[in-house]
Amino acid sequence: MRRYTIMIILLLILAVFIAVIATPWSLRRYYEDFEKGFGNWVADADVPADPNNPGSTVVWSVSLDNTLGANSTHSLKFSIDGRQDAGTVWIERTIPVATNTTVNALVTFKIYCETASANPLAAACAYIGVDNPENASQFSVIGNTNEVVGWKVYNYTTTTFSGDKAEVWVAVGITVRWETEMIFNVDDVVVVTG
Repeated sequence: MRRYTIMIILLLILAVFIAVIATPWSLRRYYEDFEKGFGNWVADADVPADPNNPGSTVVWSVSLDNTLGANSTHSLKFSIDGRQDAGTVWIERTIPVATNTTVNALVTFKIYCETASANPLAAACAYIGVDNPENASQFSVIGNTNEVVGWKVYNYTTTTFSGDKAEVWVAVGITVRWETEMIFNVDDVVVVTG
């Protein structure tokens, strides 16, 4: 009887081990604090034309800031001329996933605001999907950026189907809500897929 019990326990352990190995795309976590640059992130934007400079879009940028970090000394500084009351600036990257799989994904990130205001200057936005985001309309707005002074955490969760693609795109950024020039810092981006 004891031999039979030990055999069953060993078979259960083997079954669990095989199940874990057979699931190559279990929970995965990616973290970036921008201490060594952009990492795998790339800046992108969807901004309007600049009426004061025909043939050009409004000025925007994403740059490394070595004077402000959420938990260290670096972050990314997002700036945009929002005087046309439009525009979205973000960073994006791909995350590997299995093909033909339902992907549960979460992205969290922090945004720093120098002043709080009852009028939303900008909103935090995020995107997770199989297509490279190129338009502001692809993003979900997940909260106003200037509700508190200092760092605030934003979260976005979604489920997407990978289809024949072995990656999903993840993007986080800011989108203009008020006609003014603005600067916000972004740091501590965490992506979890499973």
